[in-house]
Amino acid sequence: MHVPDGVLPFWVYILFLAISLPVLGFAIKNVNQRFDDRLTPYMGVLAAVIFAAQFVNFPVPPASGHLVGTTLLAVMLGPWAAMVIMALVLFVQALYGDGGLLAFGLNFFNMGFLGAIFGWGVSLMLFKGLKRFQDEKISVLIAASIAAFIATVVTAFILGLELLTIPGLSFEFVFIITGIHGIIAIGEAILTFVILLYFVKATPKVVSFLKDSDTGKALRMEKAPELAQTIEGEI
Repeated sequence: MHVPDGVLPFWVYILFLAISLPVLGFAIKNVNQRFDDRLTPYMGVLAAVIFAAQFVNFPVPPASGHLVGTTLLAVMLGPWAAMVIMALVLFVQALYGDGGLLAFGLNFFNMGFLGAIFGWGVSLMLFKGLKRFQDEKISVLIAASIAAFIATVVTAFILGLELLTIPGLSFEFVFIITGIHGIIAIGEAILTFVILLYFVKATPKVVSFLKDSDTGKALRMEKAPELAQTIEGEI
C-alpha cells in the first residue's frame, strides 16, 4: 500500500504532508499524556512485527500491496499509539526505499491515520455489540479480525481515489486495487486474529479493549491479595 516518491503530482505529496504532520503531532502529544511504562515492551514488539510483516510486498503498480497491521495496533494500544508506531515504521521503511520521504504524509494518512481510525472505530462498535452475547475475549478477537478486513479494503479504495490524480489513470484502477487488497485483507484478518489471540490468552490486560472490561477487572481482583500482602510486609 506504499506509494513511492515521484509517482503522484508534487502538490498531492505536499497536501498530505500538511495534513498528516499536525495529526501525527497531536497523536504524539496524546500518547505522551497517557503514556504507561508497562506498555513499552509491547509497543517495541508490535512495531517489530508490523515492520517485518510489511516487508512482504505484492506489486500493484504504481503502488504496492502488503499486510498493514494498524487495526491490531489500535485494538492493542489505542488509535493514537497506533499512529505513532505506524509513523515510525513508515519513516524507517522510507529510508530503505519502501515508499519515500516525500510520500511519507500520504502513506501515513492512509496506513497510519485512516487505518487506525477505521480499525479502532469498527472494532469498538463490533466489540460492544458482540460482548452482549459472547465472552469478551472471543468478542475482541472477532471484532478486531473483521475490522482489520474492512479497514484494509476501505483504505485501499481511498488509495485508489488518490492515485486518480495521476494523469491518464482511469476509475477502473480503483476497483482493481481495491479487489487485490480485498484478498490481502483476508491475510490481514488472519494476522490480526493470530497475534491478538496470543496477547488475549497470555496478558489480556495489555489489550486496550479488555483493560477496563470485566476481564481486566477480574485480573486485578486476582492480584489484589498479593498486593495487600506485599504492602503489609513492607509496613
